[in-house]
Formats: sequence, C-alpha cells, structure tokens
Amino acid sequence: MPDGFRRLLTGTLLSVFFLSSPCIGEEKIRQFSSLIEIHTDGGLTITEKITVLAEGDKIRRGIYRDFPTRYKDRSGKTKTVGFQLLDVKRDGKSEPFRLENLTNGVRVYIGRKDHFLPSGQYSYELIYQTDRQLGFFEDHDELYWNVTGNDWDFAIDQADATVRLPAGVATQHAEFTAYTGIKGETGRDYRLETLADGQARFEITRPLPPGSGFTIVAGWPKGFVAEPATHQRLSYFLEDNLALVVGFSGFFLVVLYFMYAWSRVGRDPARGTVFPRFEPPNDLSPASVRYIMRMGFDSRVFSTALISMAVKGRIRIEESESKKTIIHRDEVQDETPLSFGEQVIFKKLLANQESFELDKSQHKKIRSTRDAFKMRLEGEYHRHFFFKNRRWLIPGILISMLTIIAVVMTNSDPQTILGLGIPVLVMFVFLFAARSIWQQGRWFHAIIFGVIAIVSGLSNIAFALFSSNLIVVLILVLLVGVNFLFYALMKAPTRAGQKIIDEIEGFKKYLVTAEKNRLNTIGSVDEQLLLFEKYLPYALALDVDQEWSEKFSDVLDKAVASSEQNYRPSWYHGRSWNTRNPVGFAKSLSRSLSSTVVSAGTAPGSSSGFSGGSSGGGGGGGGGGGW
Repeated sequence: MPDGFRRLLTGTLLSVFFLSSPCIGEEKIRQFSSLIEIHTDGGLTITEKITVLAEGDKIRRGIYRDFPTRYKDRSGKTKTVGFQLLDVKRDGKSEPFRLENLTNGVRVYIGRKDHFLPSGQYSYELIYQTDRQLGFFEDHDELYWNVTGNDWDFAIDQADATVRLPAGVATQHAEFTAYTGIKGETGRDYRLETLADGQARFEITRPLPPGSGFTIVAGWPKGFVAEPATHQRLSYFLEDNLALVVGFSGFFLVVLYFMYAWSRVGRDPARGTVFPRFEPPNDLSPASVRYIMRMGFDSRVFSTALISMAVKGRIRIEESESKKTIIHRDEVQDETPLSFGEQVIFKKLLANQESFELDKSQHKKIRSTRDAFKMRLEGEYHRHFFFKNRRWLIPGILISMLTIIAVVMTNSDPQTILGLGIPVLVMFVFLFAARSIWQQGRWFHAIIFGVIAIVSGLSNIAFALFSSNLIVVLILVLLVGVNFLFYALMKAPTRAGQKIIDEIEGFKKYLVTAEKNRLNTIGSVDEQLLLFEKYLPYALALDVDQEWSEKFSDVLDKAVASSEQNYRPSWYHGRSWNTRNPVGFAKSLSRSLSSTVVSAGTAPGSSSGFSGGSSGGGGGGGGGGGW
C-alpha cells in the first residue's frame, strides 16, 4: 500500500474517531424502572432500578439520589412525609452509601469516596419506604407520584413505573393517567398497560432531557386504604408544624413572664389629682424635669441643660452661619444658681477656658461631659423617683432567644427563616433608631429612617406571603415586638416619683393652658419677656415649647418691632433667631442644639392529579446526579 494512501486512510479514521467520541462519552440514564407498592395502611414501598452510562465526567464514584420529604399539600400547608432506606445495590451486590440532609429532604450518596469507577454501564437498585403520600378525597383515594423527579443532571432514555394497587382493588375499578416534561408541563408521552392482580404499567414513549420528569396518577374507590384517625391527624399536624408550635409556645411563655414581671415591678402607682402649678416643683431644673418624666436620658436632656444655663446668664450660645456652635462664659454672672447637673457641665467644658466649640474634634470631652452629667442625674433621681428594672428584662430576652433557636432547629429550612427574619429584625432596629433620632429633634433624619424601616419591612412581609415560613416570620416579629414593648413598660416610678410626676404634670398644664390675655397683663413687656425666657427651657423639656411661645406671640412681635427694645435673647446669637418668626425660635434652637450635641459627641468615621395535574407534581420526585 503506498505511503500516501496509508497516511490518508489513517487521518480519515482518526477524524472519524474524534468526531464521534463525544457521543460515545455522553453520560446518561439508560433505564429508570420503578415498582410502587401501595399498602392498605397508606404506606408505600418503592423499588427503583437505575441503569446509567458512566464516563468519569460527573459519575466518578457513583450516583446520588434526592428524595423530598417536605411538601406543600393542595391547601398550601407544609407536609412532612416519612422516608426509610431499606437497601442499596450496584449490579446486584450491596453497595456502600451515606445520607445527607437537605433543606427539603434527604440525599443518598451511593459509592465510596476513595473508589473511582471505570467507564461503563452500571445498574443501581434502591428500596425504600415512605408514608403520607396518598390523597384522600370524597369519592376516591389516589396516588400522585413523581416517578423520576425533575432535577436529574442526565437525560433519561427509557423510564417505566409499575403500580401495585392496594389489596382487593381490581384494575378495572381504578383510574390512571400520567404526565411528562419539565415541571408544570402536561405532556402525554407515555403508554399504559393494565395488568392482572391489580397492577398497571406506565412507560414513556420519548426520552426525557435533563430537567424533565415522569409523573403518574392512580385512583381507586374508597374503603381499601385506612385513612388517618383523629389522633394521627393531630400527630401529623404537630409534626408538620413543629416550628409553629414551638414558636407560639415560646412566645406565650415570654408574654406570661413579662406580664408577671410587669405586675411585680413595672406597674405604676396610682396617680394623684393634677392641679395647675405656676412653677416647677422642688426647684427642679429643666433637665431634671425631662429626665424624671422620661425615666431616662436623651440628647435633649443635655441640650435643655445648656439652654437653661444660658437663660440663667452663666453661658452664651453662639451659632454661626458656617454651622459652628460655641458656648461662651457669660460675664453677667446671674445670681440664679446652677443645678448640680448643670454645674457638672459648666466645670467640665468651661472650667479653664472662656469658650468651647461643640465640634467632632472635641468628641471625647463632650462625651465625657455628657456621661458625667448623666451619672449625676442618675445619682439624684434614679431609684429615688423611678426604677428602669432592666434586669427583669434579661429572662424574657433569653427565653426569646431560645425560642428563636428552637424554631430554626425544628424547621427544615432555617436559611429561609433567617433570610426573612433578619431583615424584619433590622426593620425594628431602624424604627427604634428613628424614634431616638426624632426625640433628638432631627425630624428629617428620623423620617428617612422610618421610611426605610417601613419599606423594607413591608417588602419582606410581602415576600413572606409567598413563603412557607410566614408563620415563623410572624413569631420572630412578635418576639421582637413584645421585648420592645416591655422595655418601655417595665420602667416604673416610685411613690415619691409618681407624686413628683403629678406635680410636673401640673406645671406642664400651666405651660399649655395659661391664658394668653392674662399673661399679657403681667407687668411690663420686659417682665413678660423675662417670664417667657425663664420657663422656656421647661417648655422645651416637656415638649410644649410651641404652645408656650404662642402665648407670648403678641409680646414677642411687639418687642422685636420696637425700635427701643429691638428684642433678641441676650444669651443667644445665631441663625435660629428669626425676627420674622420669633415664636419658632425655641423649637429651632432645640432641634439645632440637640443635633449638634449628638453629632459632636460621636467620633469621626464611626389540587387532585386527575384535574390540574402536571409533570413534577405529587409526592416523590427529587432528582440526582453523579459524584
């Protein structure tokens, strides 16, 4: 044979071989056969024989098979079915296997991790039992069964399923149908053969590509299979809704505990009669009044103290157009003494200097001053006038945390719970932050935070409506909500505290209801302005600054317009004072000063299968692949 012809023939044969090799090396399922035995107690025994062609690509050690055990029934409720693997074989011999839990079922890995299979054809056999797969309807009972599953990595050349009906059911009294295709499709590429002894055999007539499945339906008259008794249905309900039972049990336990704790330490003493008072009780400072009424400290307590010190003539507040805020020693040296808390602020900020700027660069000193001021107020009023009872919250928080952990552990899909629950928790955090920011007077930022919280919360709840874990998310929301609720309710005044609160309420009533005309007749304009400034810090502390200012609107307008007086507060200079709107001065100053204090004190950077059935429906299903 000439050399040229030999080389040509060799090249042709090699080309043919390489072009055809991808077809030779394609991994697939050549045969998928299933025998489904229906027992009179409602259980199923399944025998699956899966013949695969392995080429060392995905099928290297063996195959894996997924079995869903958690479904949604026709009413949308979660349903957990049993699964027990009885035997696994390869080519007629026992084969090692291991089980791995999935979020909605079980995966069976067949083969050994350290043993690789040569290329070739292998036949696997799995025998397992399952229950709660049958549907019980008014006029019939039925099996709606996904034979192959729709999640295989490989094409299926041939698939068949043989159904053995319950004992006593004649084939002619049964009804059968089947579906093929991807999940949701209603293809009819199958043929049916009814056999003797209550059996029927289904077989596909067209290969199934990856992602397609084969689902069968068999129905028979009632009375041949025992339906679950009442106690079994209750047991199934508890099993299916274990997370719900655990969650609500934990929630009611938390509520019971908090109700007990609140009845022990959180119940307020009986309120007395509130009479209008024309001056604050016990010579309390504005900051003290706010601290007692709120039974806690916030940034407005601090800013109210600064304004009170300014009104007393001990400091002067300056706000420049460049948004700098500076407090200066005032040379007036009013005889009005500072409260103990105000003395702390004065000594910490102005002990050795004439002025101090409220700026981030001074955040350590500002924070130190604020903390010292807070400690002084706590030492004077906490426990004497009220109790926060924080330690009584700890058991409730711990029970809530244990409940959440138990719910996650008893639910088969904790990732979904956390994926929904955590954003809901974040929503509450944002709402809490919005509340705190609102109290500080930064209303624009509070609205931003509130909108973010509401939008994110509603979007997550809307998403949860399409999730099987809506009830679980509701439990998380309830637990977080009840903890926040009792965080506020657990604070309680003492009897002495309730008495002083009643007196403060009386003073607040005077600030709100004092007759405008009567105030305008009290002495001269200067005396009226002096009264306005004297109680302005208290009005700010009690959040009635607008009502108090409006009562002096005529006097303020007259004093501002007068060329002789040309009124403006001597203790303040800056952008918050507006001669066109003197009534709004208090609110503007309080909002600006509270925001500055917070900012400056922060470090920078800081259905049935016969009607509406489809491929992929019913019990069974899953899929598999190689490993």
